[in-house]
Amino acid sequence: MSETITCFACDEEPTQQCSRCGRPYCDEHGADFCDVCLEPTSGLPSFSVYRGSLFALIIGGALALWLLIQPTSDGDANVRALDFTATVEASAGAVLTPGAGGNATPAGALGTTTAQATPRPTPPSTSAGGTYTVVSGDILSTICEENKPAEMALSDCVDEIVRLNGLSSPDDISVGEELQLPQ
Repeated sequence: MSETITCFACDEEPTQQCSRCGRPYCDEHGADFCDVCLEPTSGLPSFSVYRGSLFALIIGGALALWLLIQPTSDGDANVRALDFTATVEASAGAVLTPGAGGNATPAGALGTTTAQATPRPTPPSTSAGGTYTVVSGDILSTICEENKPAEMALSDCVDEIVRLNGLSSPDDISVGEELQLPQ
């Protein structure tokens, strides 16, 4: 006695097999796929997949929350300081928005460029003789903003410091260097 294979939906002999689920079907109950696989509800994930995805989402959310509220590495569990110190260079037209951990990101750049802002532990050291000692995080435009003569433009002050100190460019300064300032 041989067993005959029939269409999943009727008793006719199948002409095709569904490539998605493997059901045999006749021409009346499917084309490229069987009628069951063509139903809109067959495109939904199973309950197990849905439940697993929901569980993964909850675990991911809990991990993200833990990373946000974990204590800082210096042992101070009560305070998580955000450093809002940022250097804004007006001549370049860049607007920096403060970020966590001392990072400042240009607004609208979607995180493509990150400038590391460094806090100033001490005020700039200007001596009476028209000199300035460079500290960490200094750039010529901020030095000029704090020390330029009132009638001088910011860009002229930067150019004058470059000329007075024989610098190759405005970026050619280093920490501890003593700069001559315009009078």
